[in-house]
Amino acid sequence: MLGNDTVSALNDQIEPAASDDMKIPRFTWWDHCGTKEWVQYDFEHPEKVSAVQVYWWDERRLKAQCRVPQSWGLLYQTGGEWKPVAGVSAYTTEMDQFNRVTFAPVEAKALRIEVQLQPDWSGGILEWRVDAPGS
Repeated sequence: MLGNDTVSALNDQIEPAASDDMKIPRFTWWDHCGTKEWVQYDFEHPEKVSAVQVYWWDERRLKAQCRVPQSWGLLYQTGGEWKPVAGVSAYTTEMDQFNRVTFAPVEAKALRIEVQLQPDWSGGILEWRVDAPGS
């Protein structure tokens, strides 16, 4: 990881000003390009979850190497197995905003975001929020 790249950026609760906000920490998969990647949260105790919000890192305006992913999905861990969440709203990859996905509530020991990076580009996340049911 380079410069402001750190895993702790995923949940440092710093609100991005834009998808290319160079003033705050970020998490990236640099220098992997066009690959399938993942990142996960492990919880101390199982948590009930029904939505997540992801603010993607994208450097296209800076003419640099990271873009929003081609696609992504969310898995949860229960009973030692990874399962895709069900009843999912759209998995969006919009710049300059939180991309919120809702799903049928799950009780999870861990959550994992899996992304397919765009061909020839890397990618990353500025912030990842987890929402409990009713929030």
